[in-house]
Amino acid sequence: MKIKNITFFFLLILGGVIASCQKEEEIGGTATQKASGDWFVRYSDDGGKTFHADYLHFATYNSAANKSNELWLDDLKTFWEMKGLVTLDLNSLTFKGTKVKEVYNNITFDVDGKILEGAAKGPGSKTPTDSIYMKIEFSDDPGTEYILSGYKRTGFLEDEH
Repeated sequence: MKIKNITFFFLLILGGVIASCQKEEEIGGTATQKASGDWFVRYSDDGGKTFHADYLHFATYNSAANKSNELWLDDLKTFWEMKGLVTLDLNSLTFKGTKVKEVYNNITFDVDGKILEGAAKGPGSKTPTDSIYMKIEFSDDPGTEYILSGYKRTGFLEDEH
């Protein structure tokens, strides 16, 4: 009986050792992670008039299909309530959309934008970060071109808005 218990205990420990030696699965990023992130942006017109005194939160992220040529633009209902799926060129970090169906409202928008790697600095920390710039025209305000520009969130408290 003692030998059975010792054998069982030995096999149990051996099984645990073998299971712990298995290669851990590496977790990768999304197909659009180079263009995805949280941003602080301002909306202005082509003359430089700003529509909101402070920076607003904005997000870019991958689609559920995780395709490298699809990017969600989402102003998180902070200004125009704009959210739509646009076409992304990951190599040039440019994105475009014509008559993009807006998710929050029954409108469309046209957008032409670019992400510039390392072209901005956090206003407080002075940490290099990415810059975002786009021109947007909404179907419920035809003829008015809005410019959205800002910087990628650095994670430093002094850069938060």
